[in-house]
Amino acid sequence: MRKYFLVLIIIISSSGLSQKKTIDIVDKRSVIVRTAEEYLGYKYREKVNKTIFDCSGFVKFLMASIGENITRSTVSQIHDGKRVSDTTKAKPGDILLFKGRNARNNRPGHVGLVHHWGNDTLYFIHSSTSNGIEISNLFDTYFGKRFMQVRDIIGK
Repeated sequence: MRKYFLVLIIIISSSGLSQKKTIDIVDKRSVIVRTAEEYLGYKYREKVNKTIFDCSGFVKFLMASIGENITRSTVSQIHDGKRVSDTTKAKPGDILLFKGRNARNNRPGHVGLVHHWGNDTLYFIHSSTSNGIEISNLFDTYFGKRFMQVRDIIGK
């Protein structure tokens, strides 16, 4: 009888661990989006503390705010975390990578953070050279032509 009781306790305890991890990931996702929103309207390349808010600096800053460490440049951020192969599975807090101004160049040149889905449209927050920190949508012609991939840093 004692052996069965001990096994039951172990099963109950271990199932709580995965539930805790899931809650932490959901919390991190909501915190990073709320944090990003606090900077809406800041200028491109604005300095906040020791961080320059160009696109990759902004994303690195946001990830650091939830304890995630990623590389500094857009070119290297395409290797951070885990690739999300199906764009429809992108979640708030994932990063979106885009080609730069030249859509024919297959090198990453811009990065943003998934903000939310609404009306079958994916919205992301990013540091734009023309408008500063703003929310845009993936299906805008400019971004749609340049979209490369989604990376999950938080849930890896």
